[in-house]
Amino acid sequence: MEQCPRPIPPEANARQSVSAEEAARGSTQLSLRLDVLGRMIGKLMAPYITISIDQIDSELRGSLRRIVQLLDLDRGFIAQYSATGKMMVCTHYYQTSSSRPAIDSREISIPPCVQQKIFNREHVTFSDVADLPVEAKQAMAYFGHVGTQSHISFPLAMDDEVFGCLSLECTRSAVAWPESMARRMKPMVDVFALAIGRKRKKLELLERIRFETLFSDISARLINVDPAEVDHEINQALAMIGKLFGSDRCGLIEHNPEHRSVMVTHAWYDEGREPVSSETDLATLFPWAYERLFFHGECVKFASLAELPREADKDRETFTAMGVHSSLSIPLPSGKNIRHVIVFNNMSFEQSWPEDYSPRLRLIGEAFINALARKHAEQELKRSYEEIRDLKDKLQVEADFLRSELRSNQNREKIIGQSEALAKVLTQVEQVAPTDTTVLICGETGTGKELIAQAIHGMSLYRDKLMVKVNCASLPATLVESELFGREKGAYTGALTRQIGRFELADGSTIFLDEIAELPLELQVKLLRVLQENTFERLGSPKTIQVRVRVIAATNRNIREEVEKGNFRSDLYYRLNVFPITVPPLRERIEDIPLLVWAFVNEFCEKMGKQVHKIAKRDMESLQQYSWPGNIRELRNIIEHAVIVSTNGTLQVRLPKDVGRDGSWSRTLEEVESQHILNVLRHTGGRIKGEAGAARILDIVPSTLHSRMKKLGISLRKKKGDISS
Repeated sequence: MEQCPRPIPPEANARQSVSAEEAARGSTQLSLRLDVLGRMIGKLMAPYITISIDQIDSELRGSLRRIVQLLDLDRGFIAQYSATGKMMVCTHYYQTSSSRPAIDSREISIPPCVQQKIFNREHVTFSDVADLPVEAKQAMAYFGHVGTQSHISFPLAMDDEVFGCLSLECTRSAVAWPESMARRMKPMVDVFALAIGRKRKKLELLERIRFETLFSDISARLINVDPAEVDHEINQALAMIGKLFGSDRCGLIEHNPEHRSVMVTHAWYDEGREPVSSETDLATLFPWAYERLFFHGECVKFASLAELPREADKDRETFTAMGVHSSLSIPLPSGKNIRHVIVFNNMSFEQSWPEDYSPRLRLIGEAFINALARKHAEQELKRSYEEIRDLKDKLQVEADFLRSELRSNQNREKIIGQSEALAKVLTQVEQVAPTDTTVLICGETGTGKELIAQAIHGMSLYRDKLMVKVNCASLPATLVESELFGREKGAYTGALTRQIGRFELADGSTIFLDEIAELPLELQVKLLRVLQENTFERLGSPKTIQVRVRVIAATNRNIREEVEKGNFRSDLYYRLNVFPITVPPLRERIEDIPLLVWAFVNEFCEKMGKQVHKIAKRDMESLQQYSWPGNIRELRNIIEHAVIVSTNGTLQVRLPKDVGRDGSWSRTLEEVESQHILNVLRHTGGRIKGEAGAARILDIVPSTLHSRMKKLGISLRKKKGDISS
């Protein structure tokens, strides 16, 4: 090898002359021994022709021993390049018992000048370590540490690849290597190279066969595995792959594009290796690799951390903290996007990743992805089946309920009457029924608003379907939304199942919203959207549902006044008030009272098994003169009571005191006010405050009511409900 001249101290001249004489004598003796080796070369080479690859290592060590002993050297070894090419791994070694201590590491440093010569297929030689050039300080320190005095190396190559070297060393004294050394050793070096090359090729073939066998086994298991066992099988497969390729840990990671995060979903760790938490966001720890893998679709691999570029400093810090020396990450495309990556890490030593590793490992990764896709598809199908089954059950319950409602409605009274006021209403019903127009039915309590809604539906295009009814006043404010629009499971505490809303149930039919004025303001906005766009979302779900529903609303309040008070949205009122129908109170239909009375009498007589043949004229006149604050519902209840108490076939009617016709016109304003407050207090049981309190009914603040009561002499006694004036 080329040497750089360096000054020689004068006091060293005598020592060098003696050493030169010794080296010359040693060279002559070494040449003689080479002759002996040359005569034995055939015998040394012969076993390599027939031995199996399992015997090659043993034969190589035996050959090293014979060569070292024949040439009277101290040690010999075969070294092969590691993954990085910067270190050589000692694979075969022999030394005499008289030599210095053995090399204490399987990895041997290669000075740049030596490395270049090996790569150029040149032999490297120096007779004395002291003769090395100044720039080879690293080599001088290393050889001095292991006790090497003289050294010679021959490159080992096969085809176009230099994979190592054969080295011979003397630790006792300097050796002047004969010029014929390389030529005389070449046959043996070539045999060593062929034997090692044959073993490497054989091992590569065996590795490929093992991989193909492993891949077939994994594929077969993943194809037939139950979806519930897919995750377990993937973890088992990762363990088999990690052991085959000598990794310390390997795993499958998944990308969440929405949150730009990457988590470990499946993993295997060699014994003693610390696992990475499944909650750790790898995207923040490895930003450079994250971009390469998931946005460029590139493999990320390195045999040494030094191979990472400068922009990967954050990744390098994380790898170092985790103790990773080498890594291979392979993106697994799924359609146009990359959702998964299969990762292999080596934490014991630096490991090379040949080019043919990536496509082979990608095949296994794709088998994982296909198994996961099949698992998710089957789970989704199972969930769909369960949802269909639940929906079918719920619809069956709803259908049974609606059928019972229909049967109940069929048994109730029909619209009875011949008055002009009722005829006007029925004319409006006939006009609006064939359309999809929203109808607002107004009228006092008990006038039969629901019957009018049924009549509209019965003459509409949806008459073959059931009308869905919702009483907005009968439901708690917290449940109105889920009742109208439905809910998802877990939408709120106690929502243990998925519920279909009434609007969704009424799709393609009519929905009747009774007591619409009781609807909370926050839900009025959602109802307005349904009326305008025919769309809504279930509670707890972002999915928009499209429906076609005819809306009929009813109220016993004056909605205009509610709008002015701010209790009802004006835009919703105008949307509902497209076609208003006002049902007249019974006191405006006096001529219909006899027809209604006899209809109710016949109904209750049939139910009770009684017979009523006549009604006293004065009783019928009393019925027509009564103000009927409860309208038809009150009339029906009074007739039911009359049938129960009647005997001898004559209806015995007992009317309550008619507050509307008790001569209140002759009273003073203060008397009327006092009586009205007393009636309201008796109705509320003496309760003044709250939603059902007298102050709310009278529409005044409680303090004002207290003042009026004090002024009018109205007092509440300790006993609840005991009121006096």
